[in-house]
Amino acid sequence: MLSETLSESQLYDFLGKYGIKTPECKSVDINEKIEFNAFPAVIKIQSPKVVHKSDVGGVILGLSNNNELEKGREKIIENLKKHNITLDSNDGFIITQMVSGEELYIGSVEDSTFGNVILFGKGGIYLELYKDICYIEANAKEDEIKRALETTKISKLFSGFRGFDYKVDWVIELVKSVQKMLKENEIKELDINPLKLTNNGLIAVDARILKGKSKYTESTRDKIRPDFFKNDRVVIVGASTEKGKTGYTIAKNAQSFKGDLLYVNAKGGELFGKKLYESVNEIDGDIDTAVIVVGAKFVIPTIHDLVKKGLKNLIIITAGFKESGHDAEEEEIAKLAAEHNFNVIGPNCLGFYENEEKLNITFGTGVVHEGTHAFLSQSGAVLASLMDRAAELRLGFSHLISVGNAVDLRSAEIIPMLNNAKDCESISLYLEGVARGRSLCESIRQCKKPIYLFKAAKSDAAKKAAFSHTGNLSGNYAMFNGIMQSLGVKVVNTLDSLIFAPLFKDVNSVAVITNAGGPGTVLTDAISAGNKTLYELSKEQKAELDSVLPPMWSHNNPIDVIGDALPDRYENALKIVDNFENLDLIYMLITPQDMTDALGTIKILKKHNFKHKVVPILLGGENVKSAREYCLKEGILFFSSIAQACEFLS
Repeated sequence: MLSETLSESQLYDFLGKYGIKTPECKSVDINEKIEFNAFPAVIKIQSPKVVHKSDVGGVILGLSNNNELEKGREKIIENLKKHNITLDSNDGFIITQMVSGEELYIGSVEDSTFGNVILFGKGGIYLELYKDICYIEANAKEDEIKRALETTKISKLFSGFRGFDYKVDWVIELVKSVQKMLKENEIKELDINPLKLTNNGLIAVDARILKGKSKYTESTRDKIRPDFFKNDRVVIVGASTEKGKTGYTIAKNAQSFKGDLLYVNAKGGELFGKKLYESVNEIDGDIDTAVIVVGAKFVIPTIHDLVKKGLKNLIIITAGFKESGHDAEEEEIAKLAAEHNFNVIGPNCLGFYENEEKLNITFGTGVVHEGTHAFLSQSGAVLASLMDRAAELRLGFSHLISVGNAVDLRSAEIIPMLNNAKDCESISLYLEGVARGRSLCESIRQCKKPIYLFKAAKSDAAKKAAFSHTGNLSGNYAMFNGIMQSLGVKVVNTLDSLIFAPLFKDVNSVAVITNAGGPGTVLTDAISAGNKTLYELSKEQKAELDSVLPPMWSHNNPIDVIGDALPDRYENALKIVDNFENLDLIYMLITPQDMTDALGTIKILKKHNFKHKVVPILLGGENVKSAREYCLKEGILFFSSIAQACEFLS
């Protein structure tokens, strides 16, 4: 179908079929006598020659009788002539009853990442200036629509603002009507602006629809093996005896695997007490998972050998494919995966870790602690750095997955697997570009586990960098961010938050014990900015703290135990605060004053088994160095700045 636009009167009829209210209206031609009886009224040009009526004087408002409508038509004709627009018999006018109310907007666009996306928010002539809009994926459920609406300032009108009795259900039903419209018609672009918010509901005053066949497609194979995390027999092709080589590091890290681990290297020999097979063909029996660390030109021939062994899963560490301009080779890998029904991660990736079977086939750190959090990343370097950070702080994982160029498996396919993994309780995603946005939304929609996401490539410059790095293009970040939030995803602003945020997912009420009032106030502001509640002390609790603290303590939260506080004062305060009900987190803020014993204060945390989560914030440098080293040695989570401690609390 060729792209086409509908006249306003045709649009009103079309919108009415989907239950969208429109004002009373009538179409007239250039010379037709005007007879209209719903005033005040508006007269507007109705012509394919005019897109934005207001810009060329094509709208006259507030007309109170038919005589004024006749004069309004003449005025519009004069205005159009000034813009070199001459009307003919194919052009006309539409008269509509004037509708009073707040100007809103609803529309849709076809996005290359997500397909049809619905936009809703503040409308009128300032729509593009204020951009108080939300983004709703075309298949969004009712809870997603509500979450999306809550991200806008205009949403307050639907929550009893100053006594207004507007119903949020009006918005939900309108969005559902647009969703149905998009499913039943080939619509490239929809624009209802203004959409008037009245006491009788939402009324579409002006609209524009661009029809046309959708260009949105998602490339994926029909069948994905669901058993990617189940591996009994693993082979590393390209295992190396040379320290410093990727093949050596992966072979070394993989030694913790509970199953049958095999190494292949054309030179043969022995590695870590195991035989080095010279070829995959020498191996008897089937192979569940293969890791390829050989040169790019050997990858496809190796795959041909592996499929003879009943290959289920393939991790291609090797770089030099799409990110280097070798698209055809990646397409061949995808074709082989579809033809022989095996999963692929990579190429150009860091590898994969699975806790239950202790399978670490990455070239990141070999120290991965047991945990319940899964981390899925498009960047191997980001994953490697956060693996190292987590290892230092003894934070654990259930799964670590580097998808690299994502020739086959991507987030959309892996999230359902993680959702079904019993030992995974939460998921973090590092994304640069998304090629299967609609499928990603559906996977997130079906996932029952909390998801945290960091999206890189927000700026134009970063988008170019992402293409050269992972071979993926990035879309509109505001749209991406809005859709993810509507799905209930926790979008974070720092990389560290991808590993810290899951630890604090249930935190609402926070208490602070500090030896300095200024930093305590800064921390209070940061906690409040993160939409968390600062615990309010009762009279009884203040009296209890009075018994162990000096008279000049703050008598409030933050609990300022004064600058000369030694470990015993912190300890006494902590023991009391730890017994408070309805408290989720205690921050122990330590600043390096002359008498401060930071190390001694930190050791309190190993002396007692506190009921609540207690997290130190160690401000300063040399004077708290030994305390930081002790935390690292003993596996105590700590932060070195207030910003770092609060960046993931929102």
